[in-house]
Amino acid sequence: MENNKDTTLEEINKTLKEINSRQELSELFGKSDRRVENSLNQIQNSFDRIHDRAFNFNNILLGAYLVLGTFPNESPKLELWTIIFPLIILSYLIFIEYRQMEIHRFASREQQWTSVERDEYISRIKGQTLYSLFGLVLSVLCLAYLIFNLA
Repeated sequence: MENNKDTTLEEINKTLKEINSRQELSELFGKSDRRVENSLNQIQNSFDRIHDRAFNFNNILLGAYLVLGTFPNESPKLELWTIIFPLIILSYLIFIEYRQMEIHRFASREQQWTSVERDEYISRIKGQTLYSLFGLVLSVLCLAYLIFNLA
């Protein structure tokens, strides 16, 4: 009878250890999931801040082109038609923001994704990164054109 009690106690002890290890694993996975979610949110916030700054910078360029295209009245520093450059970039940045909104909309249904949709999401994020980088390059080129014509 004593042997049965020892065996039963050992089994209970073993079961408790398994339960504790499962709980620890569950906590680790939970922490990992929260870190992943936090990282994704930080990436998204970074994209948003970069896009906001690109919009602000482009608005400054738009103002500079407008002022330099009309001042001084007799011989402006730039031709007024060149304001089209920052306007095109502004339109492009609006397009990027629209794509970003569509990516958010798509990501909101993540619970129902298939593996194909998960791959599509990754592809969209990569494409969005390239679009954003191209928008920044266009803004820098617009600034370079402005500086070149003022020199």
